[in-house]
Amino acid sequence: MKLTAKTGLCFLLTLWMGMAVASAETRYVSESCEIAVRTGPALDRKIIALVPSGTAVEIINAGEEWCEVRLPSSGKEGWAQTKDLSTELPSEIKLARMEKKLADTLAQSKETQEKMGAVATESKTVNTELAQTREALQKTEAAFETLKKESAEFLKFKANYDKNLKELNEAKERANKFESELNRLDSSQLTEGFLYGGGLVIFGFIAGFILKRPRRRSPLM
Repeated sequence: MKLTAKTGLCFLLTLWMGMAVASAETRYVSESCEIAVRTGPALDRKIIALVPSGTAVEIINAGEEWCEVRLPSSGKEGWAQTKDLSTELPSEIKLARMEKKLADTLAQSKETQEKMGAVATESKTVNTELAQTREALQKTEAAFETLKKESAEFLKFKANYDKNLKELNEAKERANKFESELNRLDSSQLTEGFLYGGGLVIFGFIAGFILKRPRRRSPLM
């Protein structure tokens, strides 16, 4: 019997808690400027708070004329008239939220347009730099081809110059060799001439000396 009573008590307690949880809904203060939250469900009860329109309150106990509420900002509990509470946001709050959302959307759209404009400007700058780079590359390639052609001509000219220089040096060597031989021959001939002429002079001198010397007379004469 005691077990049955305890079981019934637990059942009733669980049912009451379930009802309490089910009744803990959220409602909003309606279009009124502000409503009074009182210590009890009657107009003569003391006012403990004035709640502005659009404020969300937690419903503890809902009734046809009065609702027991809890204020989320302060945690105070009191009673407010049911007609002043609504399950939907007031139109003024909805409009304000819509206006804010629209303003955020416009601001985001403006930011997106600014970003697109910046990207377009940057893309234009990049295209201009790309065109300048391409033009510079073409000029560099043309200069390289010209340099390569001139280098080939220069190498050809240098080869001819080296060849002519080599031939000139060889010609100079032959000329120097011939000049040395000629000088040697001229010196030899000159020496021989001097010797030959000197011999003739000496011979003439001796001959003259012999011819000019007085002859001795023979004793037979």
